[in-house]
Amino acid sequence: MPLTLLARVAGVLGGLCLLVRAAAGVDALRWPGLVLLALALAALGAGLVSTSATWLRAIVAVALPVLVWSVVEVVGGEGDGRVVDAVAGVVVALVCVRALVRSRGERHPAGSHSA
Repeated sequence: MPLTLLARVAGVLGGLCLLVRAAAGVDALRWPGLVLLALALAALGAGLVSTSATWLRAIVAVALPVLVWSVVEVVGGEGDGRVVDAVAGVVVALVCVRALVRSRGERHPAGSHSA
């Protein structure tokens, strides 16, 4: 299974974890959800850079999750942490779902039939 596929699935699962945490009040899902989102964001960040610049890919893979985390903290302010986490999780999950759908469309273009 390709690493990008695993990262996208991690993003969807992480977003769902944070959404369930906010809806059902299951605090045990916070850290698994945040870790899954961080992994998805790291892979997304690494994918933004050319494969020839490995050192830059590593820097961006660390920087993107930290940037998103800092923006969420600033936007969330003194608000309800569960709701802010859930919104951030849903946004990342939707980006990952979109990427999954797009990659599936590239593998199976319209009009082609697999036997």
